[in-house]
Amino acid sequence: MKREHPLFRALYLVFAIGVLQAIGLVGFELYRLYALQQQVARLEAENEALWQRTRQLEAELEAARSPEALEAASRRLGMVKQDETLYARKAH
Repeated sequence: MKREHPLFRALYLVFAIGVLQAIGLVGFELYRLYALQQQVARLEAENEALWQRTRQLEAELEAARSPEALEAASRRLGMVKQDETLYARKAH
């Protein structure tokens, strides 16, 4: 058989198309891997920022629940202790 036989040409063409398709698929998967790694990095950074915000809010809540903060809030509302007398001032 000759190498220039039409069947060999068709087989070479099919092989070349298969190789190009495989290269394209590998390239596409590498691109997807890169995109997913970028997304994971972005989500991890966002998650860390949210955890920091959660810790900050928990600290603020703990500070707001302290006896000193509760007493200050009560006084702003005009409340007094049982043994205290409230004197009203005239507004200027």
